[in-house]
Amino acid sequence: AVTGNAAWPARRDTALTVGKDVENPCISVCKLTDEVCTSCGRTKDEIRKWKRMKRPDKKATVERAAQRLKALKKKKKK
Repeated sequence: AVTGNAAWPARRDTALTVGKDVENPCISVCKLTDEVCTSCGRTKDEIRKWKRMKRPDKKATVERAAQRLKALKKKKKK
């Protein structure tokens, strides 16, 4: 019998997945600016809904959050 995650190997194309779950981007340093956390990049609404999201929604949220963080870093450099 196959146990654990052997039947569902982690995808190598992204570091955001652990087994079949998507890793929460929270680093426990929450600071909201204009409804966006400047630590993880998620919106207030995304943070609130995270636990109830399905895997594809979590993955999309993490990708959007990464883009927001990138934009915030560019904004700070100016």
